[in-house]
Amino acid sequence: MKLQNLDRRVLYLLLAVTVSLPLVLRGLPLPAPAITPPTKSFYETIEMIAEDPAKKDKLVIVSCNFGSGTLAENLSQTEAVLTHLCRKKMKFAMFAFNDPQGRDLGKATAERISSQYGYEYGRDWVHWGFRPPAAIQSLLKAAVNDIPGALGTDIKGTKLSEIPVMRSVRTTSDIGLIVEMAATNTIAVWIQFFQRAGKEPIATLYCPTSVMANEAYPLLDSGQLQGMLVGLKGAGEYEKLIGVPGFATQASAALSYSHVLIIGLIVLGNAGMIAEKRRRKGAH
Repeated sequence: MKLQNLDRRVLYLLLAVTVSLPLVLRGLPLPAPAITPPTKSFYETIEMIAEDPAKKDKLVIVSCNFGSGTLAENLSQTEAVLTHLCRKKMKFAMFAFNDPQGRDLGKATAERISSQYGYEYGRDWVHWGFRPPAAIQSLLKAAVNDIPGALGTDIKGTKLSEIPVMRSVRTTSDIGLIVEMAATNTIAVWIQFFQRAGKEPIATLYCPTSVMANEAYPLLDSGQLQGMLVGLKGAGEYEKLIGVPGFATQASAALSYSHVLIIGLIVLGNAGMIAEKRRRKGAH
């Protein structure tokens, strides 16, 4: 009977403690995430390109189309991806066209992580800035054959043709990889207008929020995407693969513990209901 009438505030308190502990106590044992196939393919694609003599020096586009509303998922993905790229000494270009916040969040993250690996802006990476979503289709069509001409300047107003890392970048043939971090379905723009516009398809990786991932699985199955990080869980799996545990690892543990708690409460609730039915039956 007591289980059936447990104060809901007690349940909320238990859930709050369960979620908070993995984020606060760094020494708490964390469950090792199982690496799912989309995350493994994501990791292996970057590893393969980094070791390919024909592709390792090509520019990687890191497109940050998210804002503060999906920070926990998309920023964790961005941090892990940039760490992997910098470790592999791959040059990259940040870009945003769906949310102006993505421009600033991507820039701040790239500055912080790239500096840890001795990267220098202009020499090893560049930020193409933000472009309005209404103009992105025509811009990418023009960029297929002339990236510096279509984009014009970087985030600082410098002509792309004058930036060292862009001097060998003219067309889509000079792009080795596209990585899209997204809060909406912006991956379709890359696939439709950019991915297959050159002499050979550009490998494309996707970092959506968890609620958007289901829509992308057909793209994985068709080969239009070579890998995907599914929300916070995917970011945690990726951190394990690159050996750099971060927020996603801690937060994934919080999710796991909270799921265990909820399952336990469901079991207790059903046990209480069964006990109550038996008590009533015995009373008759």
